[in-house]
Amino acid sequence: MSTVVIEVDDKVSLKLFMDLAKKLQLKAKVLTETQKEDFALLSMMEQRKNDESVDVNSTLELLSKIK
Repeated sequence: MSTVVIEVDDKVSLKLFMDLAKKLQLKAKVLTETQKEDFALLSMMEQRKNDESVDVNSTLELLSKIK
């Protein structure tokens, strides 16, 4: 199974993608802001898990882009 994340800017585009997923019999879910933040943090942790240290500035920059 694969997962695709698509970010849209308006409700019309969101409805279009949700309708398309339904027509193609695919599962689709709208993520909350908290879920998006959790996903971004987990992704960062996965990328950095073998690093000896974490750069504070890059972490803060990524978090600022989420909101």
